[in-house]
Amino acid sequence: MMRIGLRAKFTLSLLATTLVWVAVLTFGWISASRAIDEVLQQGADSLREQGRSALADRGVQLASFLADALTNPVYYTDLLTVREVARSALEQPDVDYVLVYDGQGRLIHDGSRDIPRFGQVMDDPFAQAAIAAGTPLIQWSEERIDASAPMAIGDLRLGGVRVGLSLARTEGILATETAGARERFRRAFSGPAHVLGLGSLILLLWIVVAGWLVARGLVRPIRDLAARAREIERGRFETVGASRRRDELGELMRAFGRMSEAVGRHHHDIRKLAYHDSLTGLPNRLMFRELLDDAIAEFRGSSQGLALLFIDLDDFKRINDTLGHDAGDDVLIEFAARLKRALSASDASSKPLFARLGGDEFVALVSGDDGRSKGEAAALSLLEQLKQPFVIGDKSLLVGASIGITVFPDDAHTSKLLLKHGDLAMYQAKQRGKSCYRFFAGHLTEAAEERLGLEHDLREALELGQLAVAYQPIHDLQTGRLVGAEALLRWRHARRGMVPPSIFVPIAEASGLIDTLGEWVLDRACRDTASWQHALPGLTVAVNLSARQLQRSDLGDRVRATLERHRLNPELLHLELTESSLLHDEQVAFAALGQLRATGVRVWLDDFGTGFSGLSHLRRARVDGVKIDRSFITDILTDSEDLALASAIIAMAHSLGMQVIAEGVETEAQFALLRTRGCDQAQGFWMSAAVTPEELIQRPRRVELSPEHLV
Repeated sequence: MMRIGLRAKFTLSLLATTLVWVAVLTFGWISASRAIDEVLQQGADSLREQGRSALADRGVQLASFLADALTNPVYYTDLLTVREVARSALEQPDVDYVLVYDGQGRLIHDGSRDIPRFGQVMDDPFAQAAIAAGTPLIQWSEERIDASAPMAIGDLRLGGVRVGLSLARTEGILATETAGARERFRRAFSGPAHVLGLGSLILLLWIVVAGWLVARGLVRPIRDLAARAREIERGRFETVGASRRRDELGELMRAFGRMSEAVGRHHHDIRKLAYHDSLTGLPNRLMFRELLDDAIAEFRGSSQGLALLFIDLDDFKRINDTLGHDAGDDVLIEFAARLKRALSASDASSKPLFARLGGDEFVALVSGDDGRSKGEAAALSLLEQLKQPFVIGDKSLLVGASIGITVFPDDAHTSKLLLKHGDLAMYQAKQRGKSCYRFFAGHLTEAAEERLGLEHDLREALELGQLAVAYQPIHDLQTGRLVGAEALLRWRHARRGMVPPSIFVPIAEASGLIDTLGEWVLDRACRDTASWQHALPGLTVAVNLSARQLQRSDLGDRVRATLERHRLNPELLHLELTESSLLHDEQVAFAALGQLRATGVRVWLDDFGTGFSGLSHLRRARVDGVKIDRSFITDILTDSEDLALASAIIAMAHSLGMQVIAEGVETEAQFALLRTRGCDQAQGFWMSAAVTPEELIQRPRRVELSPEHLV
């Protein structure tokens, strides 16, 4: 079919005019062109506003979803889960970046494998406003939209999530379509105006007809498009229909329709991502919160109760570490299926709700006349389902789960408190041996509040300089000479008194403060050791590294920078690692060991004998020495097995060219026995307790054995 464009329509209408009216028609033509430009501009502005508004809504929804999904992983420093969630968001169209940060604006994760800027404070133009915002925030630039949402557990601000959405594609489509339409309009009116006049009456008649055609065929369709754009802004994407016109306006209307369909698909994808778990197909945290709120509203004031089951798989990380994340995903999918079967089997009369909150955390909601008994029956049914092994590939796995049960309205009246109490009860189940269930009890809240209080006080102590480093001397067993000291972190609280490291170190590890504490202790120890050298030349210092520090890709650079800052010989710094930290991720840990050795520092294995699975690991670790755990030293004088184990460790280490330090030497007899067994160095209360840096250099330079122990 022949296409009749706007140029032909206006040319045919103007051919009947006369030369006398050329000026008049030219003036009318110019006015019409300006009117069309204005209408096109209004349409383009409306489309741009609608597109940016839809993209901004998408950014807020995605950022809020990620903030909810990442709250627990960030709180428990589960970087693998954080990376998985961030990478899934990065795969969405128009997403430029995903940034997960802590309460100080330091980067926790960006979805990459290496996280090159981990721990660095964000310094881009949007960073300060995003860090300070307590609610979801939208910020704009010419190139992108930055959407941020805070993460918090109760009153504790964990940080937040930022999502960058590119405006390039939306602006490109709009610019291309608008420019094309504008160019076609201008071409249609740019040709010479042909006016054939047969008289003023005929001319006026043609002008009326031409005006009617313009109004009917041009202005009205554009106004219809503007009206449809307003409908799209309200979320009614189906309002744009197909056009059968064969001219430029028809092309514009069809392009508008395609754009509307694309926005509608994005809207649908965002809602699916925001409300469903992509792996198991179950409702996610956001959707479950809405369903839980609805259930509470429905059952409030009724005689029936609700029981919420907070479920966490036991030792799930071990499956990911040993079999890979694909196997872990298969376990989660199978677990979701068994959860559905278990809840259906426990009560066929009601329809339970279940969801995956993230990682290996699931929740379920059951109802009945007695919510407590319903929850217990559901938990027992699930534990019975888990007695059958999971068959993943060619592997057969037994997967357990710890279940916390909380009841509405007995334990809480809001969805937020129900989830919180279920989480606390679940951790109580883990502490009781796992693969079991526990009901929420009020004292769990008190314990959680005490833990949060300690975490807050620890952050404050670090900021206000209320922490200190003490040093326990290390002596050479053969000569008795003072050769080094181990740096030990001490915290004296104004109200609690001296807080043991066994209490505050686990809190620091769970909250992510351990990185900052470790760097602070390393810096302080290097500074003190450098100041000792004029009085005690060659005195070494031993500093403990946490498992989190060992996972940092820039650990070697940080250690090197600290040594250079204090002008300390690298050989005087001994870094101590636990066996469990090496087994956490061997590939990363051994790479970090290589970086440390390249700096020139010595690396020791702490608490040796309590965690290694075999001699092959010790050979691969390539450490400079080992420290015998104090549990092997305590009864070395009376327990022949402890003496044999200690002697075997000394002989094994010496055969590999390593030195040996004995920890926990409490008596002169222990010191003398270890000396005869060939142990190199020792530390313990018999020589000295931990002392201040000033007291260390004032102590005697060697210890002497009594005559009866010199034999």
